[in-house]
Amino acid sequence: MVTGQLLRFTLTTTLTLLSLTMGTSSLTNVTLGGLFSFGGAGTDWDGGAILQSTLMALQHVNEDPTVLPEYHLKLDVKNSKCRPGEGMKGFVDLINEEPTKLMILGASCSVVSQPVAETGQHWNLVQMSASSTSDVLSFKERFPYFFRTNPAQSGLSTPRIAIMKEYGWTRVAIIHESNEVYTSAMNKLSEELPLHNLTLVAKESFAAGETPTVQLKNLKDKDARIIVSSAYTEGYKRMLCEAYHLGMYGPRYVWMIDSWNSLDWWRNVTWLGCSEQQMYEVVKNHVGTVFLDLRTDNERAVSGLTASQYQQAYASYTGGVPFPGVDLAPFGYDSVWAVALALHRVAESLAAENSSIGIENFDYDNTYHLRERLVEALSDLQFEGITGSVSFDESGNRLAPFKIEQLLDGVEVTVGLYLQEQGLQWSKQERLKFTGGATPIDGPVRENVYIGIDAVTFVVFTVLAVVGMGGTVLFLVINISYRNKRVIKMSCPNVNNVIAVGCFMCYVDVIVAGLNQNYMSETVGNSVCLAQIWILPISFSLAFGGLFAKTWRVHVIFSNKTKRTKIVDYHLFAIIGVVVAVDVIIISVWTAIDPSRLIHTTLSDQLDKSADKIIVRMVDKCDSPDSPRFLWIGIILCWKGILLMYGAVLAWETRKVTMPQLNDSKYIAVAIYNVAVPSIIVAPLVTFISSDMPGTSYILTASCIIFGTTVTNCLIFIPKVIALRQQKNDGTSEDQRHYSVHNQVAPAAAGSTGTGSGDNSFSKEKEREMMELKNRLKKKEEEVERLKELLKQSRHQQQGPDG
Repeated sequence: MVTGQLLRFTLTTTLTLLSLTMGTSSLTNVTLGGLFSFGGAGTDWDGGAILQSTLMALQHVNEDPTVLPEYHLKLDVKNSKCRPGEGMKGFVDLINEEPTKLMILGASCSVVSQPVAETGQHWNLVQMSASSTSDVLSFKERFPYFFRTNPAQSGLSTPRIAIMKEYGWTRVAIIHESNEVYTSAMNKLSEELPLHNLTLVAKESFAAGETPTVQLKNLKDKDARIIVSSAYTEGYKRMLCEAYHLGMYGPRYVWMIDSWNSLDWWRNVTWLGCSEQQMYEVVKNHVGTVFLDLRTDNERAVSGLTASQYQQAYASYTGGVPFPGVDLAPFGYDSVWAVALALHRVAESLAAENSSIGIENFDYDNTYHLRERLVEALSDLQFEGITGSVSFDESGNRLAPFKIEQLLDGVEVTVGLYLQEQGLQWSKQERLKFTGGATPIDGPVRENVYIGIDAVTFVVFTVLAVVGMGGTVLFLVINISYRNKRVIKMSCPNVNNVIAVGCFMCYVDVIVAGLNQNYMSETVGNSVCLAQIWILPISFSLAFGGLFAKTWRVHVIFSNKTKRTKIVDYHLFAIIGVVVAVDVIIISVWTAIDPSRLIHTTLSDQLDKSADKIIVRMVDKCDSPDSPRFLWIGIILCWKGILLMYGAVLAWETRKVTMPQLNDSKYIAVAIYNVAVPSIIVAPLVTFISSDMPGTSYILTASCIIFGTTVTNCLIFIPKVIALRQQKNDGTSEDQRHYSVHNQVAPAAAGSTGTGSGDNSFSKEKEREMMELKNRLKKKEEEVERLKELLKQSRHQQQGPDG
């Protein structure tokens, strides 16, 4: 049956070629050269269906009275066998044989089209192919006269990128068979991806006949899930069978393939170690992209045929013989119409110019510059073909529509189209169908997590700070209200006021430092950063400076054993002023040179495999980006450290002092220890703590500030509150002895100091002095008595015996 059909068709084809070659006597014959791969011994690829549709198109053009009405198109065909050598031989035969060929149709394969197009330009021949897909042919500088009605292989990138954008996929991997067609197309795709904000995860290639195990493992190791692939049928079988063994299939993976292969290309893979069912698990619901070989609407092409009428005409023309390459046959049909319409346009333009030259005067030397006219006509050409709207870009490539296909229930189904002007057009509401029902994601979900201070932590410390602020205000009010009471007056109430103000500001800093920069505007954040570097150092200097000044007073009074030293309040305020002034100078220089401001930082990603997501940790911190890390903070820490150490030394040296006139000296020492020790430990720790632990840094800082501030408050003010309350309960009156903090002097003798054992020696010394005084007083009294006795005797003697 089939043999009979082939015999009848061979006879029909021969007659058609003879008729095309002979032409008619009433019309001017113009001849095209044709290079096709249509079977025969040694043919690498058979595209016989392209030749049949081309011959049918020539017949339809010659029958159309509106196209080239004064000409008859003829075709001289050579079989290139999809081999460069055979193709070049056929080309040389075409140009050496009469008549002159106006243009070249073909070749069927890119490996033939390339040398022919590169050579043919020296004979000024314009070439039109219907099936050469290599992107190398898009280089206009190298192939200036090459056009094609089929899309280039890289044309598949356009619908693929559109699908990626449609589904929000941004991470893409590429794997392809290493040959010129696929390599050039995938290189172009990898260049286009960044232009669409798409990331190329990995790009791999493998040789024909090779199983790409290593390449696929690399894709899997990089967690590639949206994989664009290109290969011939055997290459796809090897690649996807190995993908099954590596577990690269299922709801997490999307394979984008070239779906021009035969319908059941994925079957018959047992020789690769995969069953048909295993292969189906990989390829089901894949996303296939392929050129649209037949228009899907009922519009008529320039030939007057609809898509269904074309199919009927082709079946009739071929007698139902299943020639290979039938998917590309419609492009062969449109290629003839493209050439015919371009020739028609050139012929019309020549006629409109009343030129004596016609298209039949074309020669290989381009004597009449007809080649330029043909190139221009093709470049401007636009018509409705049987494959859709036909036009060419500046590289001579067809701006073609594409089909989107999927293998659903084992059947290849067209689920959408990509049109150059309209974009993606889906035939189903659900668009693509995926295994598992859910749309795959291109990788772990990237979840932005702003690392900051936990709200609960901030609220807790804010409450503690507010309570501390309230207590400080209460102490300040008591200190001012009872400043004339002896128990308050004796401890320098004015300096205590400064300490209270410093403590209040320390509590304020706890709240300011806890404001989460991640939820503030940049302007507000910058202001908060500046506030932090000003509030804490100055508040610390006020509070600690007051303690330091009072300790210094005690130290001076009780270390000076030779002379009386007068210390008044302005001496203490001068010390506090110097301490604060140093802070102001350092911070002013810091702010002027490189102010602290809000810096946005992205930390290293964390992978949560169980949740299939990547946690992108982001933190906003206050820093001076143009200065060396820790420079300014280091300067302040050094200054504060020196101050703390000196204050601790003074506190240690005055630890045993007990004087009623200095009733809080021992509490001041304890307060300094409680400020100094935690600060020396916590400050360096917080400064060098990891930047991804702002919560921990805040907890340490806030705890240290609240602890030190609260201890200072309690030690300085609570004893005075207790003393005031005891005086009120006991009903005792104040000692009205003259005393003023503005007139405190050092004692004249060294025996005025000491607590503990010092107190005992002091008491014994006083007792010895008292005993000496008593003895001396007794001696004086005895002397007085003796003198009185002598005086009495003297008076008796003066009176005589009679007196």
